[in-house]
Amino acid sequence: MIELLVNFASLIISAVIITIIINRIERKRHGDYHITCEYMRYRYSYSKMDECIAELCKLGADGWEIATCAGEDSFAAYLILKRETLHTSK
Repeated sequence: MIELLVNFASLIISAVIITIIINRIERKRHGDYHITCEYMRYRYSYSKMDECIAELCKLGADGWEIATCAGEDSFAAYLILKRETLHTSK
């Protein structure tokens, strides 16, 4: 039983050390950059669903994703889109 606990503890410690090393490598790789988010409003019209889906696919290819639905009425849903970007910290 003790051997099992020792093996489990060494597994956890190894995972923590690997995570710390990967985080340091990622920070060095990004250098003077930091991640920020852009947001935009999007009106998803129920009467033009095919066009809206095609436009959302294009926006998705540019890195936009749906963050939340901000509301809807009988004609459309109002979406908030989000995209992560890298900016210099200078």
